[in-house]
Amino acid sequence: MSDIIKENFIKKAVIYDNIWMYFIKTAMEVVNNCEKNQKKITTLEAFKLTGEGIQPSQQHSIVFNVNEDNWSRAIEFLSNIKDNSYLYEIWYEGY
Repeated sequence: MSDIIKENFIKKAVIYDNIWMYFIKTAMEVVNNCEKNQKKITTLEAFKLTGEGIQPSQQHSIVFNVNEDNWSRAIEFLSNIKDNSYLYEIWYEGY
């Protein structure tokens, strides 16, 4: 595995059919790790675990402009989430 982010968070990820998702607190750690490794984040995609699998939520997801400071915006976005039942797939360079 050559993805430093996946290597660092494999024990904290919820992996479903090659979708790597993280609880909000861990998602913030992943974002900070992306910044440390200079990997731009493009999308935070929200999912809920259900009895039938995972359910995406566009309403709780965000897509970033690659030219903006997406790390601080991602942390701000995650910090403002009130419903912590969502898990987040983080799309970053090399994911």
